[in-house]
Amino acid sequence: MKPRLKGLAHRLARILFALYGGWSWLWGPRPLLPFPRNAPHRILVIRLDLLGDAVFSTPAIRALAAAYPQAELDMLALPYTAPLLRTIPEIGRVYELDVNDYRRPGGLLKVGTLLAVIRSLRSRRYDLAVSLSRLVGGIFAVASGARWRAGPAAETYWGCFNVPLAGRRYAPGQHEVDFCLAVVQALGADAPGQPIPALTAESFAGQTTPGEPYVVIVPGASNGSAKRWPVRYWAELVDRLVRDSSFQVVVCGGASERELGSQLNLMVHVPVVDLVGRTSVPDLSGVLARAALVIAGDTGPLHLAAALGRPTLGIYGPTDPANTGPRSPMARVLRAGIPCSPCYDLRSPAECKLPDRSVACMWQVQPDQAFEAAAELLGATRPTATPRRDRRASRRSAP
Repeated sequence: MKPRLKGLAHRLARILFALYGGWSWLWGPRPLLPFPRNAPHRILVIRLDLLGDAVFSTPAIRALAAAYPQAELDMLALPYTAPLLRTIPEIGRVYELDVNDYRRPGGLLKVGTLLAVIRSLRSRRYDLAVSLSRLVGGIFAVASGARWRAGPAAETYWGCFNVPLAGRRYAPGQHEVDFCLAVVQALGADAPGQPIPALTAESFAGQTTPGEPYVVIVPGASNGSAKRWPVRYWAELVDRLVRDSSFQVVVCGGASERELGSQLNLMVHVPVVDLVGRTSVPDLSGVLARAALVIAGDTGPLHLAAALGRPTLGIYGPTDPANTGPRSPMARVLRAGIPCSPCYDLRSPAECKLPDRSVACMWQVQPDQAFEAAAELLGATRPTATPRRDRRASRRSAP
């Protein structure tokens, strides 16, 4: 029944937005691209996606602000990415809305929040709404009441944009940063070549961290379990990092990953600092900003660390580093490169498509490979400290 209702809702939405788009084409404004430099006075950028996506959007946001310096630039984002976006000086207001709430039955109880956000957006009377999200980006471009609504037409319902743009994300070899930049370039925003997301570490006070040098690992990953390196491999890597180098290990992750953190704690034989589920995004940013190295799968903290200028090591399997690899001269990616990888295509979460669901692309990246890459990034190709005594780790949390 649920798939049928979902299909019916999509068909109804297509009809409604097509009718709206037809009316808008007949009676609405007809912009000429690129916009004149003094045309948009208020701009709304819509990015209702995960932390890494928000990080990847920052070069496009800055390019748009530079192209229209007289304009007020606001954002609509998820609540947990909003604190990060508020540190970007080019952004004025950040409106928060958790669109995931409305994909669940309980979302009906939060309709008041949705309507309040829409009223706030419409009260701003935006000249231009730019979608860097997919389906929901087009919907909220319409809901914002903006005079001009721009975004990749292939990624949402026809009729949502009266400034429809070409392109679709995850084109072969196109990074998400470049895709976002292409959207704003089509609107007249010039952008530098090979842009790198950059955030200022001083913007984050962060949580208390060890006094000694430390490496951050993030064993979890959002949007698909196939993006997770095996927890046993993480344990082997942590043991080597602590025993064979002078670095403490800090484990980070979201509240939903606490069980994964507990599994890791049971497997390691060295002490670690466990911050899984204990940090907000600003706290996490502060922890990452002082790390000697950050090791993770294709997940938001990896991209946040790269934007903060920290050395990063990404372990990739189902996702393609060409599309979502860390953008930094101090980043390195490990992957097995088996024939079925990458397989992620945005249509569903990253789950293994092999008949045995073995996630071979992640299992074939060995802990020894990760340690050697980490040692190279740390500038230590051999042990740099007296090995620590082997003992079962106690769960320590930063105060």
